[in-house]
Amino acid sequence: MIRRALLVLLLTATTAGEPVPEARAYLDTALDLLQQHSFESLEADWPRLRAQAHRDAAHARRPADTYPAIERAITTLGNPHTNLLASPDGGAPSSGERNVPGGRMIGSVAYLTLPPTASEDGDVYVDSGRRLMHDLVAAHPGGWVVDLRGNFGGDMAPMLTVVAPLLGEGKKGAFVGRDGTRTDWGVRDGHVFNGELVRFPQVEMPAANGAVALLVDGRTASSGEAVLISFIGAQNARSFGGPTAGYASSNELFELPDGAQLAITTALMADRTGRTYGNAPITPHTLVGDGDALTAAIEWLSEQT
Repeated sequence: MIRRALLVLLLTATTAGEPVPEARAYLDTALDLLQQHSFESLEADWPRLRAQAHRDAAHARRPADTYPAIERAITTLGNPHTNLLASPDGGAPSSGERNVPGGRMIGSVAYLTLPPTASEDGDVYVDSGRRLMHDLVAAHPGGWVVDLRGNFGGDMAPMLTVVAPLLGEGKKGAFVGRDGTRTDWGVRDGHVFNGELVRFPQVEMPAANGAVALLVDGRTASSGEAVLISFIGAQNARSFGGPTAGYASSNELFELPDGAQLAITTALMADRTGRTYGNAPITPHTLVGDGDALTAAIEWLSEQT
């Protein structure tokens, strides 16, 4: 009986420092995805990074136990936009929290707010934005304010579709991969394109014109920054407020075996002039406090008419 107890203790001791096969395989799957797709992968010391991750997950018994090791590996890569999502919504609003554009006339200026939105809510977002734009255009505004403050991202296509009449035709930005490959986005025949993909082709937006003032702050991130970037380089556009969050990059979602997801940064955003952005905040043309941004924007617009 004593020998058997000692044998059990010895077996336990030899396996306690090793993750169970399921957990180890899960960790390796996550590390493989990061190595294959992350923008920073080519500069990473992968043998060292993997060894550290396995040490961090040495006592993992189930996939969720490896989350801290995966998150540390992401931190080591150094891109704050890449992240592990324990739930599959990607941090964007769920369909139960649908955001839609809002707006009103402020004197002769059309004021338009673009909140974040999830891809699954894109149709509702665009339909609401289309009706709102019709009303604002009918008021014959002398200029436009597009408020991106608090827009932390989601799907950029619905947002760009709403402001497509203000952007006009042509290339407005691009995603630049780690190998230098560029995928342009912009407006073609009144519709938003991203590479070969045309979004919301059935939606007809009203014609609009006039100078555009964009409001941004430290909560303007990701797809919110993509909207800002789409206006950079336009002669009739100027931005006001504070520096953005600094997530001007493109993420792809990869599902893990337990339903969690890796949102991996695979490309950086560039404006129409070719300037590339990324993890650094974007400073607006006019730095002004949040409470004064709208006033400063309207004053600038009054000088453009």
